[in-house]
Amino acid sequence: MSNQSYRISTSAVLFLAATLAACGRDTVAPEPALRAPIVAPSALLASGEFSRAIVDSTDSAGNHVMVTEFAAGTYTQPDGVSGSVASVTIKTVVPPTNTSGSCITSTVVSTETTPGWTATIKKPGGCDKEIVVALENRTTNQKAEFRFLYIFGKTRIDAGAVR
Repeated sequence: MSNQSYRISTSAVLFLAATLAACGRDTVAPEPALRAPIVAPSALLASGEFSRAIVDSTDSAGNHVMVTEFAAGTYTQPDGVSGSVASVTIKTVVPPTNTSGSCITSTVVSTETTPGWTATIKKPGGCDKEIVVALENRTTNQKAEFRFLYIFGKTRIDAGAVR
C-alpha cells in the first residue's frame, strides 16, 4: 500500500514539475477573435433581426475586433412577415487610433443562403474597401445585393431588398 502511495506522489510531483517548467516559458495566449465563437452563425437571423454579434473584443495590439452576422436579401411579404434569404458574416478590425496609414479592415468570413439562393462575393473588402455580395434565386428570377462599408465617417450597411 505504501508503495502505491509513493507512485501517486511521484506522478504528482512529476506533473507539477512539468507544469511549472511550462509556466516559466514565454507563452502567448490566443487572440480573442481566433477563439471559437460563443454564438455560432446561422443561415437565417430571426424575423426582424438585422445583425448578430459573434465576437466583440480587443486584441493584444489594441485593435477592436468584431465578427458580426448580417441579414442579407431582406423581404417583407404582403401579410407583414419579414425575413432574409441569406446571411453574411464579416470580420472587422478597427485600429486603436486613426493615424496616418491606418485603416479599418473588413473581410467576409462566410455566407449562408436559404435553399434555392446563391451568394457570390463581388467585392471581398479589405483595407477601407467595400464588401458586395450578390444574391440570386434563378428559379424565381429574384435578386438582391448586400453592401457593407466601414470607414471612419462613411459607414453604411445595406442588406439589399429582394427584387
